[in-house]
Amino acid sequence: AAQEARKYPAMKLPLPEIEFELTAYQYEMMGFPGLKQGEPVSVVLDAGVLLPDVSAESWFAVQKEAIPSQFVRVGPAQYAFAGQIREAELVDEEGEQTAVLLVDCGVVKIRVTCAPQADGRLPYGTWETRYLSGIGRVQGIFEEEFRTSIGHPTNLTLWNFQRLVLAPGDIHFGQWHETPELVPLPLHHDRVIVTGRVHRDGFGRQTTLEAHQG
Repeated sequence: AAQEARKYPAMKLPLPEIEFELTAYQYEMMGFPGLKQGEPVSVVLDAGVLLPDVSAESWFAVQKEAIPSQFVRVGPAQYAFAGQIREAELVDEEGEQTAVLLVDCGVVKIRVTCAPQADGRLPYGTWETRYLSGIGRVQGIFEEEFRTSIGHPTNLTLWNFQRLVLAPGDIHFGQWHETPELVPLPLHHDRVIVTGRVHRDGFGRQTTLEAHQG
């Protein structure tokens, strides 16, 4: 058996690729460090605010019955996702309920913020152990903008950057450009989609900012 193992070495499956948006504000909070292909980072994946209305661009639904974990790309940094709610932080302010949740989508865990229904209440079952499905645009959070205990860092290797040029008057206005690095300058009007390869072994625990400071 050992000889067979040496003869036919175990095949390594490719690391799963994911996309997320890096906003101009988030890059500014990082201090414009410059990013490049092959760099290991840790990032919280955040699908933003979801509405309990399937006609909305970004929405969510909750249920008691178990559903398979899913994280399916349907557009640039946009994903249809499903999974079990692992953590929940519920807030009730002036009769308006919101929830920040951590959802286990299989290949990654994502953070979502659930908005209330028209009556100000969250849909029944918006809590831990229930299951959530939805769709939203995923952002990569390197530096937190608000205080919350919810969030699971995803360790990945940066692979490429797609930059949508939106500077008024630029000859490349409205065009996407793919590059292996992001220069240490403000993004201004431009939008950036980052592709990363998710680690299986927890490698890459430093944030990009920590790596550059070190």
